[in-house]
Amino acid sequence: MSKKTKLNEAPPIDYNDGSERMSPDIERKLRSGEHPLGGHQAFPGKEGDENNFEEILASKRFQDVINKVKDATGLEEIDPQSAMSLQPMLMSAVQRTMAIEAANKQKLEDLAVSLVIDQMSIPEGDLQFDAKLEKPTLEGMQKQPKKPKKKELEFKQPDTEDKEAAERLAKLDLEKQKRRLINSLIQGSSKKAHYMYHMVNETLNEIDPDLVNLYSLIMSVNDLMYWIMPDMEAMVGNGADSMAAGREEVDLTTDPPTIKARGIMFPILVHELWKGVMEYVSMHGLPSDPEFAEEVIGSEDTLPAEVWDLRLGPVIWEKFIESYPEDLLDSEDYGRIKNYLYYNIVSLEPEPFIGLAKEILSGSPKGKEMVARIVDDIKKQLKDEDYEDASGEVSTPQDIPGFEGTMDALNDITIRPTQDLDMDTILDKINKMGMESLTKDEKDFLYNL
Repeated sequence: MSKKTKLNEAPPIDYNDGSERMSPDIERKLRSGEHPLGGHQAFPGKEGDENNFEEILASKRFQDVINKVKDATGLEEIDPQSAMSLQPMLMSAVQRTMAIEAANKQKLEDLAVSLVIDQMSIPEGDLQFDAKLEKPTLEGMQKQPKKPKKKELEFKQPDTEDKEAAERLAKLDLEKQKRRLINSLIQGSSKKAHYMYHMVNETLNEIDPDLVNLYSLIMSVNDLMYWIMPDMEAMVGNGADSMAAGREEVDLTTDPPTIKARGIMFPILVHELWKGVMEYVSMHGLPSDPEFAEEVIGSEDTLPAEVWDLRLGPVIWEKFIESYPEDLLDSEDYGRIKNYLYYNIVSLEPEPFIGLAKEILSGSPKGKEMVARIVDDIKKQLKDEDYEDASGEVSTPQDIPGFEGTMDALNDITIRPTQDLDMDTILDKINKMGMESLTKDEKDFLYNL
C-alpha cells in the first residue's frame, strides 16, 4: 500500500470523540498539504502513522481551542447551532471590553509593555517600545508572495544546465523552508501571549472585575474562528482592514531598536509586542546575502501564511519548549538561557536548522540531547560573561563558545568577530539613499547583527 493511499484511507482528524468539527475545507487542506506549511522538510514522517504531521498538530491545537471556548462560555459542546450563538456573544464582549479599556488606556499600554519585558527577560536598555491601544490598518503589509525574480524563473526552465543557478535555487529553497518554520515559531509563541493576561489578574481586577472573563471569552472564540471559518486566508489575503486587530513592526533606525505595536485591546497588544520581540531576534535567522533575504521575506512573510502559522504554530512552539532540559525551568537564568537558545537555533544555517527542528518535532531523544548540549554551552558562556563582568576583563568574540560537540551537523558553525563599523553611519546611509548605498561589508555587518 502506498503512502498516498494509506493517508487517503486514514481517519482525517482526531476529534477525541467530541462532536466539534473544524471546517471541511481546512480538513481537506491539512490532508492534501495545500497550505504554506504543507509537507515541510522539518516535519517528521513515520511508517504506520495514521495521520500526516500537520493533522497531528491540528488535532492537538483544535482540541485545545475547543476546551478554552468551553471554559470561557460554559457550553458543554460546540455544535453548529451553539457556534452561531458565539458571534453575538463575541461582539457584545468586544464592545464592553473596549469601553472599559478606553477609560484606562495609558495604564493598560504600560502594563502590556512591562508584562512583555518581564516575561521575556529583556535586559534594560536593549529595546524600546511604542505600544498603543488602537485599531491598526493592513496598509503596506504583504498580502501575497512576491513574484520570483527573473533569474529564478529562468532556472526553472527544463533546458537550464547552469550549475551555479541550480545551487543558488536549492539554497534559496532551503532558506525559504527555514523562514517558514521560524514564522510559525514566532506566531506560535506569540499566540500563547494572548492569554498572558492571567499573569496580571490582580491589576486587571482593580481596573474592572469583568475584564479577565471578557478576555477569556474574546480570545478563545477568536481562536475558534480560525478553525471554523474556511475563507479566513482569502479574507486576510484580500486586505480586509476590518479584520485587522493588531500589528507590529521593528524599527532598526532607532538606538536601541523600537518595537512598535498596535492592538484593539490589551491581550492583542501583548501578543503584538511579544511578536515584535520574537521578530527582532528572528532577524538573525535571515540569510546574510541581502538579495536572498529580500527574496525569502517576499516569499514567506504574507498575511495568508500568517493564518496557518496561527493555526499550527502554537503546537510547533510547544514541541520546541518540550525539548528543553527538565532542569532549565528551575534555573535562575531561565530567561536569559531561553533567549540565547532561541537565538542560537534560528541563527543556524538552513540544513542544520531543519535537521535539528525535525528531531525536536519528532520528540526524539536525539533532539533533546542536541538541545541539552546547546544549553550547556550557553550556561558556560553566561558563566564566563558573569566572571568577566565581575573581574573587569573584556571578552573577545573568539572567547565565546559555539556548539562544540553538539552534533556532527553543527560542527562547522562558528561565531564570527564583529567588524569595526559605525552603526550610526550605516543607518544614516540607509535613510538617505536606501540599502543599495551600503558597501558589501556594511550589508554583511547589518544582516549578521
